[in-house]
Amino acid sequence: MRKKYSLIYIVVAGLCASDHAADVSTEKGVPLPFIVYDEKDSTNNHYIASGWMGNTKGTKVDDGCTNVPHGGKTCLRCDYNAPDEWVGVVWQHPANDWGDQPECWNLTGAKKLTFWARGENGGEIVNFKFGILGADKKFPDSAGGELDDVKLTKDWKEYSIDLTGKDLSRIKTGFVWSLVGQSKPVTFYLDDIRFE
Repeated sequence: MRKKYSLIYIVVAGLCASDHAADVSTEKGVPLPFIVYDEKDSTNNHYIASGWMGNTKGTKVDDGCTNVPHGGKTCLRCDYNAPDEWVGVVWQHPANDWGDQPECWNLTGAKKLTFWARGENGGEIVNFKFGILGADKKFPDSAGGELDDVKLTKDWKEYSIDLTGKDLSRIKTGFVWSLVGQSKPVTFYLDDIRFE
């Protein structure tokens, strides 16, 4: 019965599911572009910013910030108020899952993960990633990528992670940002996060 329900889930949802961590969906990927964040409460958004790591007490994320968004009416505002330690926020599917559940998005066909970012003052250093669940998990991500130590400017700038040649059939963690304390509060903004 378990395999039957896994197959139904693949066909109906267009996702990947399996009874074993090494298995991946052979179904076609989701339609592109595949949006991680567009606008607050948008039905186009996928993944949930539910995976908080490090010093979460010093962190706030406002997904409905109206302070000069890149596009539309809202953007993400991310604040880290501790002078040291580190923090990270992970967009997961399903929410709060660290590789224990089979559900994921099949992003086969995507060529890059793009997003727009800017710093409150310029000079903020942030790491951006996707696919952080490794082979030690029951249901890992099938691929990952990163941009480390990105120095943000005060103006919006587009960034991208190249997906060429990557197995995107099981992507459970669609977007991640992390940073270490920079001796003062850090505020930066994100918008229009998507797989293209």
